[in-house]
Amino acid sequence: MKQLSKDQWRKIHGIRPPKDPADPDVIGRRPIHEAIVNWEIKWTTRLHLIFAPLAFTIVLMPKLNKAWYEVISSIPIVSWIHREFSGLTGMLYLCLAVGLVFYFYSASKIDGKSHSEYGYPININHVRSPKNIKQGELYPRTKLEERVFFADSAGGIWLATVMWFVLFGGISVLFSMKGG
Repeated sequence: MKQLSKDQWRKIHGIRPPKDPADPDVIGRRPIHEAIVNWEIKWTTRLHLIFAPLAFTIVLMPKLNKAWYEVISSIPIVSWIHREFSGLTGMLYLCLAVGLVFYFYSASKIDGKSHSEYGYPININHVRSPKNIKQGELYPRTKLEERVFFADSAGGIWLATVMWFVLFGGISVLFSMKGG
């Protein structure tokens, strides 16, 4: 399949060319932005593939299998992770709150619009993926766009790693409430 040009891709998604001048400090950090996007493209899926089974094995599997619970309980750090995420503890709430802050910070910036004036995807529900940012060259140009970019990047790493522990922790809590 043929790759669209940057201009074609932007036109399809309704992203206009920038009108306001860019912040030179933010533009100067573009190599950092590009490095973050390239890292996310390379590692996000791999992190999901590592942390989903790891979280299932540490948090939820001990609720389903008593023999596995004994194994998990015998390893100190793993036992702590299981204890913190398999019940309604402060760590579960803290991790959930951090994820919600990343999401709502990036989703609510610039008056709730899905894009800034330049076209940077502010709302992660629309065009927020590292591949799309790279394809459309939608790197931040202002300080606000840059803050949202960093929040989105941190939120993406949170989703690929911690989210699995929170998700399986919530399921584990439901099993505990049912008496399982």
